[in-house]
Amino acid sequence: MPKHKAYPGGLTLEQWRALPRDRRSDLVRRAQCDFLGSFRFCTNKACRRARSCASMDPNACVQRLWRLVKKKPKIWRAEYARIGRLADG
Repeated sequence: MPKHKAYPGGLTLEQWRALPRDRRSDLVRRAQCDFLGSFRFCTNKACRRARSCASMDPNACVQRLWRLVKKKPKIWRAEYARIGRLADG
């Protein structure tokens, strides 16, 4: 049976469960930033260069992005919420 890497960071279910809760939360926020393309609006040059969230605090990136972008298609909200639920366990 092939292992499906559907968790942030390209992790398998076993790898995901082995991580501490705060590290999982960090990976979830980074995945949400990447999904929404926050690197385009980020003031951190490392994020823009990597075209991915490279910030020390991904929560700040998420909050900044929510303030910038007012409307999102429903499918984006659903996927964003699905990724967010992964942090809950």
